[in-house]
Amino acid sequence: MDRDRRGDSASDVTSSSDDRPTPQVNGASPSTPVGVTAYLEDVVAVVVPAEHPAVAQALATGALQHRDGRPSLPEHTTPKDTFDLVRDFDAFDLSEVTDWANLPNTVTVESPLGSELLGQFRNAIDWDGEQTLLYDRYGEAFETPDALDSYLATHGRLYLVLAVSYLLSDPSK
Repeated sequence: MDRDRRGDSASDVTSSSDDRPTPQVNGASPSTPVGVTAYLEDVVAVVVPAEHPAVAQALATGALQHRDGRPSLPEHTTPKDTFDLVRDFDAFDLSEVTDWANLPNTVTVESPLGSELLGQFRNAIDWDGEQTLLYDRYGEAFETPDALDSYLATHGRLYLVLAVSYLLSDPSK
């Protein structure tokens, strides 16, 4: 499903608690109700065992809909409104909101790029707190580096599927 969440201008940026810009993504998504505004939250990833990238993306979509720490939903929205796979993200260049410009849609964990990206996620996670950046195929966040390492060792061919997560405004508040 193609989602159109294009920002109208650079003025659609608000400040978050860490003083990094939090872009407001305007434009109607076919499934997002009128009055709900999506704000970019983060780049997240799902590590899924699969034999083909398309299968990995399908599994990751289900995981992201049921993921740990998913933001609360305003009335008439669905979990599908809280993320876009990078392949579907067309709001604007990711370099405007992250240092991770030109992210791939899906990459094998064993590849040099997949290994590098997984390492960047591992380093970005605050393992002492509730991490909501890296998930398994069921949408469960890895609680410790050891849990991630065990998962990586247990499964065969693994893909890293990248997505952009959103926080949704509640027009009734």
